[in-house]
Amino acid sequence: MKKYLVIVESPAKCKTINKFLGKDYQLMASFGHVRDLPVKSMGIDLEKGFEPSYVTMKDKSKVLKEIKQAAKTSEIVYLATDPDREGEAIAWHIAEATKLPEDKIKRIVFNEITESAIKEAINSSRNININLVYAQQARRVLDRLIGYTLSPLLSKKIQRGLSAGRVQSVAVKIICKREKEIQDFIPKEYWVIEGDFKTSKNAIFTAKLVAKGSIKDKFEVSNEKDALNVQNHLQKANYTIDDIIKKRIKRNPPVPFITSTLQQEASRKLNWTAKKTMMMAQKLYEGVDINGESVGLITYMRTDSTRLSDSSKLAARDYIKDTFSDKYIGGPVKVSKKKGNVQDAHEAIRPVSTEFPPQKIQSALTTDHYKLYKLIWDRFIASQMKAAEYDRTQIIICTDDSESYFLRATGSVLFFDGFTRVYSEGSESDDTKDDNKESSLPLVTKEEKLNLEKVNSEQKFTQPPPRYSEASLVKELEELGIGRPSTYAPTLSTIQDRGYVTKEQKKLLPSELGMTTNDHLESFFNTILDLKFTANMETQLDDIQDGKHQWNDVVSKYYKPLDDMMGVANKEMQKVSLGERNLGKDPKSGKDVLVKIGRYGPMVQLGLAEDDEKPTFASISDDYDIKTISLAQALSLLAYPKAIGNFEDKEILVNRGKYGPYVKYDSSFISIPDTLSIETISLDEAIQLIHDKRKEDSKRVIRVFKDQKYPIEVLNGRYGPYIKCNSKNYKIPKNHDAEKLTLEDCLEIIKKKKK
Repeated sequence: MKKYLVIVESPAKCKTINKFLGKDYQLMASFGHVRDLPVKSMGIDLEKGFEPSYVTMKDKSKVLKEIKQAAKTSEIVYLATDPDREGEAIAWHIAEATKLPEDKIKRIVFNEITESAIKEAINSSRNININLVYAQQARRVLDRLIGYTLSPLLSKKIQRGLSAGRVQSVAVKIICKREKEIQDFIPKEYWVIEGDFKTSKNAIFTAKLVAKGSIKDKFEVSNEKDALNVQNHLQKANYTIDDIIKKRIKRNPPVPFITSTLQQEASRKLNWTAKKTMMMAQKLYEGVDINGESVGLITYMRTDSTRLSDSSKLAARDYIKDTFSDKYIGGPVKVSKKKGNVQDAHEAIRPVSTEFPPQKIQSALTTDHYKLYKLIWDRFIASQMKAAEYDRTQIIICTDDSESYFLRATGSVLFFDGFTRVYSEGSESDDTKDDNKESSLPLVTKEEKLNLEKVNSEQKFTQPPPRYSEASLVKELEELGIGRPSTYAPTLSTIQDRGYVTKEQKKLLPSELGMTTNDHLESFFNTILDLKFTANMETQLDDIQDGKHQWNDVVSKYYKPLDDMMGVANKEMQKVSLGERNLGKDPKSGKDVLVKIGRYGPMVQLGLAEDDEKPTFASISDDYDIKTISLAQALSLLAYPKAIGNFEDKEILVNRGKYGPYVKYDSSFISIPDTLSIETISLDEAIQLIHDKRKEDSKRVIRVFKDQKYPIEVLNGRYGPYIKCNSKNYKIPKNHDAEKLTLEDCLEIIKKKKK
């Protein structure tokens, strides 16, 4: 018989925690939430202060029964669910559902799964924090009220199966607003003029035209005529170095990760979705198998605090001293300015111990777990290191005439690498090119004469604001104070799963469905979608846990305007066809042919939902416009994929895809060139495309070294030969012959690139 029962959310935690506690402890898992609002009814009594009616979730009756049985023979039941609102609510629901005596229940919380953290949590056990429970309950009730209010309206007026949400609808609004800004953007022409100059010692460097008359008077060239006039003048001018400005600048280390910044950096560096990042982080937190033991490697991953414990800072400094030297140890940690209403109860996301450097345990981790753990490790160590220092030099050049054109060259030299020895922050893919590029500069003196080698002028246009990526949208939501660490990833998944938003080249684009839904919500529910209103509501919901507001008062403040606007929308919102048209009948089957907007974009449909046979669908390719597509064109799309014969005992299919027509053979997808037509391509022509693809693939492979943990390939690419290893590409230096590379050469190139 066990004296103590410890209940956690997942079996993985049971395994990790069990080794820290003695034989008197029994570990059980709740497998997440155990109770919720009913599925088939709203479950909220509007007349009784929004009182919720909770029911036991499907498949959780057995779990609760087992917990109740184990609790009977235990002196104390420790509820060790996650250290946040959701975890507090789960603990409360377990206590309520099992009807455990209050004096038998203790709530324990920990931010990391280590022996010291678990034992400290048990020694610091407390009662369930009912205000935290109310804070979670208010959010859940609001989500249900919105779901049961707006979702049926959208399904009725726009398209079946639609949903709306307090945070998701605002996220869609932000994406739609950016798309409209892009559509309305008018590019402005400008010209970049640069000169290549030779010093008295024959060194050549480039400077950019920046001013005229005085270095403080910014000078811009907005058309080709002016650019040519300036270029002609500069070609005839003489030049002197007017000034040399030298300055040592510091680049401070980043603070440790919080949920949002981890999602952003994993998106930029690993090309991961927020959902994948949180799944990988969850496993690292709960425990991975290292030498036969389950070890929790990181602290709790849902946090908006950049705080670090004193012990973790000391451990990081010891590691830095041993690995790099004293001179790399940073000063006091600077905590970044809080965004919105930050809840500072947790620590930042960090490794739980410096005993497990990534390289030491790499063999025990999956590739993805290693990538994320190394990212978290590097950021944590970097946060405790000194700033990087650069010597920045500006050379100001002036024409020796009355016009006084000024050109500037800027260069930086690394003086002390500091934290960059370990970590460099990722950046969004370049939506705009940097016109203020820096390069190495030669040694020059003030008033030195320069010779102009040539003048270059380049026409450019201002760029619209970039579309949001998952990373930049999370950053925007965080800065606006909308959503919380636990909501970012689910919000991003929901708006894409519902078809409101699609992703192209890592950028989020609103679909026609998303734009239409947003327009209607803004027309009738503008207050609910107001960014400040939503952020203020988040703050009030946070305040519930501090006892500043009654939870049902906060819900009422939100629900009353929602209910008022709902009355107007029910009467005045017009039904939308959303591009749906009946094109006519299919001559062969007699079935209706429709065009409509589906979850994944424009499509054609053969047959109706009420027909005996299920309808068939085909995506509308970029060759056709949903507004003008004809019956014949729709039928041609529905004819694919189409088998045209066999080759080497395998079927050949032709089909239309997002990027045009293609041949599918075995696991290969081969684009059909413009010289051939998908409608008329013959079996022989398709086979020839397959042969061409095989030939092309054989030319692509130069060398392969298979006897490695990760095979190393030397390949021909669009921009020349390169090395591929573990899904990463490494450029081959010009002084190497790709065809003569040995395994040792490849490993050396990879090693240098990693540095």
